[in-house]
Amino acid sequence: MKKSIGILLLSTLCGALPLQAQNVDNLTPEQQKQLLNLLLLQQKVAQLNAQNGYTPQAAVAPAAAAPQRSDAELAAAFDAFPALTAGVQFERFRDGFAINGRRYIDPEGKITSYGFDAQSGDFTYLAETNAGEYVLKSGRALASAEPVTIATARKQGAQWQVSTVTGKKFTGYRLIPSSRGFVIARDNTGFRFVPGHGTTNIVAPETFTIAALQNGDIANTGYILLERTPESNGSQANNSLGSLFNAVKSLGSVVGVGKKEDYALLNIENNRLVPVNVSLEDKQVQVMSACRQRNMLIAQCDKMDSYDSVFQPNGMRNMSHYFWRINWFNVPGRPILVSQEGGLSKVSATDLNSGKKVILFERTLGIANFAATQQANGKISVTAQMGFSSETRDDVAALLDTLPDVAEKTAN
Repeated sequence: MKKSIGILLLSTLCGALPLQAQNVDNLTPEQQKQLLNLLLLQQKVAQLNAQNGYTPQAAVAPAAAAPQRSDAELAAAFDAFPALTAGVQFERFRDGFAINGRRYIDPEGKITSYGFDAQSGDFTYLAETNAGEYVLKSGRALASAEPVTIATARKQGAQWQVSTVTGKKFTGYRLIPSSRGFVIARDNTGFRFVPGHGTTNIVAPETFTIAALQNGDIANTGYILLERTPESNGSQANNSLGSLFNAVKSLGSVVGVGKKEDYALLNIENNRLVPVNVSLEDKQVQVMSACRQRNMLIAQCDKMDSYDSVFQPNGMRNMSHYFWRINWFNVPGRPILVSQEGGLSKVSATDLNSGKKVILFERTLGIANFAATQQANGKISVTAQMGFSSETRDDVAALLDTLPDVAEKTAN
């Protein structure tokens, strides 16, 4: 054992003394003697290594960087995806998504966020390959070809650093995949990267930021969701009067009296803004702790924590969160918003092009739950929990053409 270790160390030392290409005649007699001894020593070490079956290991090369591609090459890769003859149906899961009922996951890591379009079948997702390291891939549903890697990303604290395979670099605080490409956001500004087509800027009003969660496709609808900054609605911690007024407005919005338009959809092409009557405070969930059981029915808790979450602590959807209450879809040439605004009593649909708004469901005691999905045939269906029963509207676009417009009644 000691002999083997000695041979290994000796081999390492000799390997660390590379011979320089030089004229031996320029060396002094003493240097020539040292060089000859070194050569003899290296030869002896090689013989000993061969006798003991030891082979020096080559140094491990660093992992190769992602191959760089031109915009034209990236565009050609997407053009190679076959066009769908019919749409598909996507379904959301915490890790990945489903296409026509079949789960889609990535072998490199957990899919943490994604965007998709049911009509084109296009999707882009963000997968965590190592702690704080991610890869962005884009693909098309039902295609036999693998998704195309469009970028890598690293998250350090609250900041994202993104490098595309075409060599572009971005930094921001929110990274949002869409059906084709992604958006990297910094407060009320952002950059939209579309593979093969380059980058465009997004600039929202100063009183808004780009929302972290988007339950609609930015690429094919042309709309992105904005969230009002706490400072602009008077809810900052050092403004007690503003916070009180804000709380009163929020309560009025919940019961359907007054407005609390803390969200808006921004058209990224013409900067048109569509206000959405949903309160900023509704996205919070409360968790009780330090509880003591008073009796079989009542527990007394000394502490309550509130935080932003799309899910309740029991895993159920937090249906007061804006992510579930604000949905928008691409019906070819017609972006449509399905939302629960101004409290819990109504679910409505809005044609984002014309501004027409219709009521899909209405219940005085409130609608506890609803879900909007786009079917493979392109139709938008909405199912709502109406007390102890559920009701469904199968074709929202058709209802927008036939039901009366209520936009004027809710305009002020």
